[in-house]
Amino acid sequence: MSKQILPTGPDYLETPLRREGPDHDFFPWRDTWADNRLCWDGDTTLGIWIQVAVEWFPLNITGTPFLPIGAPNRPWPDSETYTQRDYGNRVGIFRMMDALSARGMTASTFLNARVAARYPALAREIAKEGWDVVAAGLDAGAIHHDGLDENTEQAMIAEALALLHAQGMPPVAWHSPSWSQSPRTPALLVDAGVKAMADWGNDEAPYQHMTASGPITSLPAAFELCDREIIANRQNALADFESAMIVAAQRLAREAAETGQHRLLTINLSPWIMGQPFRIAGFERILDAFAAIQGVKTVQVAEILAASQAAND
Repeated sequence: MSKQILPTGPDYLETPLRREGPDHDFFPWRDTWADNRLCWDGDTTLGIWIQVAVEWFPLNITGTPFLPIGAPNRPWPDSETYTQRDYGNRVGIFRMMDALSARGMTASTFLNARVAARYPALAREIAKEGWDVVAAGLDAGAIHHDGLDENTEQAMIAEALALLHAQGMPPVAWHSPSWSQSPRTPALLVDAGVKAMADWGNDEAPYQHMTASGPITSLPAAFELCDREIIANRQNALADFESAMIVAAQRLAREAAETGQHRLLTINLSPWIMGQPFRIAGFERILDAFAAIQGVKTVQVAEILAASQAAND
């Protein structure tokens, strides 16, 4: 084995790229604990943002650059997986709607644009429930990644937004399928007139993400508190999933009380998982536990943005 020779000159200890704060210019460093990041109206101290992922998994998903969680992954046509996912849009979501409505709670739909076009009756029911719409790309398999050229990705974003507008469902924010972006995605969203995105899981409150085309608000994404991750991927028991949701809400409510700083809990749910008849009671128990916590309210995108603005005024 050859002996490694280390540099010894005076330049060796120089670190010209080292500086205070992050090693990028997307956003500045901030003190989440000491800074007032959110200010809810009234008696609310903890907002709970329920993201309901309403997706279409095409049978011919290529797996490029990766296979989305929940996608058909057996030899074509994987009818078992495809139809089970389709069950969520035909049956499961209505159980979730009923559970939320019965408790006076609301949610945001993270809606694949091709679902709105393929399931117009479902789109009408989502609008009837008063859920706001976060444009979740074209479909679950239309992944945004660095292998796309800029024109292709720009066209994907434009088509997704146009399909939702055509169904009378103007989106209030954007979510890239499987939380995947290319280095260009935020700037292309700004170019398309999108004001907020929910792809980054690095915070519990909104912040301004800078792009070459201008700023876009980054809303908290839910990687960990997601039924696809906990139940489908890790194969945890429903009781474990319930416990994770409830403990998270209780902890954030306690932090809000102790610090005087309002909090936001973000969870991501899929009707093909949580809308099953043997799981829906668990969802109902989670909602009841949320309702029992003082100062809790389910919120949507406009309220989150308003609470963030109020904290900075």
